[in-house]
Amino acid sequence: MFPFRRTAGMMKGMIRVLPVLISFIMLSVFLGHLTSASAQETGTLSVTTTPVSGAIYVDYVFKGTKFWSGDLNVGSHVVSFGDVDGYIAPSPQTATVIADQTYYVVGAYRKLLSLRR
Repeated sequence: MFPFRRTAGMMKGMIRVLPVLISFIMLSVFLGHLTSASAQETGTLSVTTTPVSGAIYVDYVFKGTKFWSGDLNVGSHVVSFGDVDGYIAPSPQTATVIADQTYYVVGAYRKLLSLRR
């Protein structure tokens, strides 16, 4: 009977501590999530088109023509280009942005050859 009393006493102590422990864990998780969301690492992506002013898209969102530069979250991003009359648009490219660094992309348009004389 003696071991049961000691176990029952330990259980009562744990039951008193358990709500505090759960609150501490929940607060730690919340603060960790809050910190990681607000401290998202970023780098810079700089995009230029040549020899013409072509439309620039980053992750399928229009950013401007001829030149665009901006900060993006670290990771892979798709850079694509719009059509320009008389030119072949560059193929889409994947840019891997690294924290606190600049990644450069050049979209080189190629002139269409005319078969007319």
